[in-house]
Amino acid sequence: MLIEKERVVERRAFCAILRSKHIHSPEVDALMSAKVEEAPLPTTNDSDFQSLEEKVYRTIELLKSAREAKAAVERDNARLREQLETREEALETSRQEMINLRKEREEVRGRVEKMLKQIEQIAAEEVEA
Repeated sequence: MLIEKERVVERRAFCAILRSKHIHSPEVDALMSAKVEEAPLPTTNDSDFQSLEEKVYRTIELLKSAREAKAAVERDNARLREQLETREEALETSRQEMINLRKEREEVRGRVEKMLKQIEQIAAEEVEA
């Protein structure tokens, strides 16, 4: 079918060339009309064209919706990345706070142990006295 269309186009081009050079003889006119009559124009079925047109429009709509979905996913991705960064910062802050609290707890523990030893010494001195 495609080859026939190409032949028709070539024949029309040839006829156009002959007409443009003003070569009009009865033989050429007869040859041109015979060739045109030999190859009738291929007709496309209206339903085939409409079907193809519908497919093209559906494809365009699918492409639009895919692009919209991609944009939505990219926005969600950016939002989630920001949330992740915020939470990672909060986690790091909490870790530092936990480290500081553990250090403080150890210092308090050491001071309490020191006070308990002093109390034990005072109690032992009172028992001896």
